[in-house]
Amino acid sequence: MNLSRMSNLSLLLAASLVLAGCFATPLRSIPRLMRLDFATMKMDEVRAGLRLPEMLRVRPGDATMTVKTRGPEGTTEDVFVLAEDSDAGERAGLAAEARPGFALSLWRIAPDDLARVADIQNRVRASQGQAGRLRGSIEIKVSGGCRTARIPAGPVLMSSFLRPSRAETYITLVDGLDLRQFIPVADWQAKIPACGA
Repeated sequence: MNLSRMSNLSLLLAASLVLAGCFATPLRSIPRLMRLDFATMKMDEVRAGLRLPEMLRVRPGDATMTVKTRGPEGTTEDVFVLAEDSDAGERAGLAAEARPGFALSLWRIAPDDLARVADIQNRVRASQGQAGRLRGSIEIKVSGGCRTARIPAGPVLMSSFLRPSRAETYITLVDGLDLRQFIPVADWQAKIPACGA
């Protein structure tokens, strides 16, 4: 995937597993994702939202963004730990995605990492139009997590959202993906520990 077009952006979730966001990406979201231009995005305005059953929590350090690039000079991989955004004004735009029995959380690039992301964007822009332009991928994932109560039987649905800028609404990346498809029932309590344990 060319970094200048984040057409394959995925938000991934789970306890020690990786889920491709494209498994449950609504068709209506794809055109908006195709138009995203990493090189020109204001990364301080980008937000990733998660909707999880209320007994599940994402802990500090669990959410990361990885930017991989490849070009004539080799490959790079930059990992950024995302910070939870508790600002009421920022969270207001996600309020429409609230559902009974679910909790919303909002994630952003940590302010201290914005300069490093901007450096990658500058390198991508500088390479455009050249034979050796940079190509790569962006992945946002959540690995780990914890539970505040035993996870009941039945579906464990997660949804994820991306806001490219303050001027835009959220794009649904994954809608109602059942995490039970990826973790055997017998493993849930062990693979998702109690919060504070």
